[in-house]
Amino acid sequence: MDDGTLLFKMIECRVQAARKRKNLLPFPCKPVGLVEFGKFAKTIDPRIKTSVVLCPPDAVTDFYCGWKFTLEAP
Repeated sequence: MDDGTLLFKMIECRVQAARKRKNLLPFPCKPVGLVEFGKFAKTIDPRIKTSVVLCPPDAVTDFYCGWKFTLEAP
């Protein structure tokens, strides 16, 4: 994206695919992703703001999870 925003979508997820094969409910990974992706982005540049687009326990659509990374103005 041209406005300093990167959109990341996970089309396939090994963890969720394995759970589906075992007839388990999706793992609610949104809280984990908020911490993991947020800290990862801040390590690269403290101005990067991380937000969730979609992540279980949200209903899966054409991708398993989506994250938005936006570089805030100095």
